[in-house]
Amino acid sequence: MVRKILQKLRFYGRINIFQYFYLNYFCKRVVRMDRSRVIPYKGTVIDIAPGAKLVLSNGDMEIGYNLLKGSKAETRVRLRERAVWNSDGGCQIFYGTTVEVLTDAFFESGHFGINSNSVIVVSKKIHVGNDVMMGRNVLIYDSDHHAIRNLEGKVTNPDMPIFIGDHVWLATNVMVMKGSHIGDGSIVGANSNVRGVIP
Repeated sequence: MVRKILQKLRFYGRINIFQYFYLNYFCKRVVRMDRSRVIPYKGTVIDIAPGAKLVLSNGDMEIGYNLLKGSKAETRVRLRERAVWNSDGGCQIFYGTTVEVLTDAFFESGHFGINSNSVIVVSKKIHVGNDVMMGRNVLIYDSDHHAIRNLEGKVTNPDMPIFIGDHVWLATNVMVMKGSHIGDGSIVGANSNVRGVIP
């Protein structure tokens, strides 16, 4: 009994209590399909715009995970207008990481862990499978974020969705570029740039 109380006190001492209760019990933009929770550790900044949805099932979403004692490192999660993040399995987003789902974009994920100082920006659609591990400084972009137009005014560098399968390991300093398809069971070594298909 005493051990359970001490565990609860330690848990509440590491999280942003106001955000925790707001996101899990009062925020209409967070849809909990079961008992899954958003767990915002201290230093977490979460911005969910009007019309956006964060859908949780089958696991807790831990944001700002593994923060060092005394650290002021921010972890940032932002969903812009009408963005949707469907989290089926939960995740551990380590301190110092940024996940941003832009206007009208769709992010779907199974259970994954992403280490410090990594960035995921979803402009169109990104799928991350189940049991995916990402090292430090991993960058995943499905867009160039700046349109390049030809003489007729047509965009020559459109956004392209990214697919990352199950049981994938992206090591330190990996960059996954738009249009990439990384198959189940793949290991992408450190300092790699991925563009195209990995079976």
